[in-house]
This record gives sequence, C-alpha cells and structure tokens, in this order.
Amino acid sequence: MKSFAGSLTVRRGLLLLLACCVALPGCGRYAGLAYFLGMGRKTKIPKEFDLPEGLVLVLVDDPAERVEWPRARNLLERYVGEELLEHETVESVISPDSVARFRRSDPDFDMYATDRVGSMLGADTVIWLEVREFSAPINIEDTSTAAKMTVAVRVLTTHEDERASRVRLWPSDAGGYIAETTLNAVEVHRLKGDNAVAAELARRSAIRVGRLFRDYTVGEADDERI
Repeated sequence: MKSFAGSLTVRRGLLLLLACCVALPGCGRYAGLAYFLGMGRKTKIPKEFDLPEGLVLVLVDDPAERVEWPRARNLLERYVGEELLEHETVESVISPDSVARFRRSDPDFDMYATDRVGSMLGADTVIWLEVREFSAPINIEDTSTAAKMTVAVRVLTTHEDERASRVRLWPSDAGGYIAETTLNAVEVHRLKGDNAVAAELARRSAIRVGRLFRDYTVGEADDERI
C-alpha cells in the first residue's frame, strides 16, 4: 500500500503540473507530455500569437551556416508556408520561389534587414526563423536525440518604422520563441541518409512552427507526423 500511495501521489503531482502548463501562455510545448502520459488527448492548446491579416513572408536565416544540407533551409520555408495555408491560418503566403529569385537577383540581399526584405517583396508580415542549432549526423552517438533542428521564431511587421521595438510583433523577448525538433536513432536509421534526415527535420519543424499560430488539439492527425 505504501508503494501504491507513492505512485498515486506522483501521478497527482503530474496531473497538477500538466493542468498548470496548459493554463499558462506559452505552455503549448508541454502538449507532448500530456500525450505521453495518456491524460492530455483532446486537450485544446491555444495559439501563441494571432497572425495579422495580409500577405505573409516566411524567411529562414542561417547566419552561422549551421545547416550542412542547405536545401533544408529552403524546405523549411516552403513547409511552413504550406502548413499555414493548409490550416487556413493565413490567406496568402509569398512563394519560396519568388524569394529565391529575389535572393539571386540582388547581390545585397543578405545585407537587408528582415522586415525590409518583406517590404520589398510586398509582404505585410514576416515570420522570421533563425537557425540556432542543426545536426543531422551519419554516425549516431546519442540514441535518444540523433538529429536536431532548433529555430528562433519571430514575427515582424513591414508597416512600422525602423525601431526594433515596433517592427517586432511577437514575442516580446528579442531572442525569439525557441522551437526544437528532434529525431531519435530509430527514426534516423529508418530515413537512410543525411539528406532525408534533414528534410524530415524541416518538415516536422514546420508543423511545430505552424502550431504556434493556430489552436490545435493534442492527439490530432498531425501528431502522427511529428
């Protein structure tokens, strides 16, 4: 009985922690814990930020050149846009092909501020993803986290002045909202190849980023894809 009581106390503690996390802003990241414990299915997770109306640009920046497979950056831009459109989070997104053409045609592209790039392309809002960590190794050492992509997410407007405090709409933290995606060793081996791993990281990251801007339910179909 003593052992059972201890287990019951731990479970009650986890339930309380989960309830607090779901109730607080920014706790959507704990939805995975709810699903794992079997207690959070059908739990509604509110969006972190409501994107403004208008044309949206998704721009991925890799200033430290962490992405060994460069196409992963392009795929992340494309996948996030598709995710937003699929769930009707926004009405229109600038095509990644248009961004690529602009990037190739203007030698000063990398010198422009992110909100200016958005303005030059006609966007009202920019979802700026900065790669903070990227790892898609062939030789796996850690079986729990064999591959990882971490991005800092910021939402900028193109309709304000040059002061960062007015250009940045969300989050209030200048460092951005940190979104991390990982693959375990089994998933990496199943994908067979670092290119496939990089593409899968981009795909799953896009789902996580998309969920920041819409309400979703723990256990919905997307959970089977991330």
